[in-house]
Amino acid sequence: MADTIRREYPNTPLRLGLAIPGILHVEKSPSQIDFAKALDSFKVNSIGPLLLMKHLSQFIPAKSAQAFTADAASSHDSLPLPSHAIYAMMAARVGSISDNASGGWYSYRASKAAVFQLAKSFDLYLQTKSAQRAIAVALHPGTVQTDFTKDFWGGRDMLEPIDAAGKLLEVLARLPSDAKGGRGRCWDWKGEEVVP
Repeated sequence: MADTIRREYPNTPLRLGLAIPGILHVEKSPSQIDFAKALDSFKVNSIGPLLLMKHLSQFIPAKSAQAFTADAASSHDSLPLPSHAIYAMMAARVGSISDNASGGWYSYRASKAAVFQLAKSFDLYLQTKSAQRAIAVALHPGTVQTDFTKDFWGGRDMLEPIDAAGKLLEVLARLPSDAKGGRGRCWDWKGEEVVP
């Protein structure tokens, strides 16, 4: 993938990178934890974004790079992007240790909690490599009405996939690149921080 990007788009920095994997094996009690399924959760939810970060980090602009021109909205449907690059990874509110009030979903919660750490660690790296030219964050899309969540549709507020994606892009477009602006943290589809 990295070789293809380098060949097809030489000297083009990454402006917006999204790592959006997700798999859930439900474990309501410790007795339901299965090694192969737990490993699968970590491979998809944590290690996948980790390896994408490894291979895509070379395309993120350095601090000496020229800032992107902030896009002006040309119509009511377009969303202006900020002048810095953003690398975002899909976390989940259930990955928040502080927010965990019900337990269960052991491997899913743990593998998504790892994404909070990946976003923070990668952002610290970007602060050195890219300064204000790039940030890393984690995202929580809300409960989205897809096959992934079909067993949990009853009694929940649901977002359509297109709505969740649009709201997350709006959140990303508003994130500043300064240290106080939200870099290295997790943001939900409403623009509210999800604490680790």
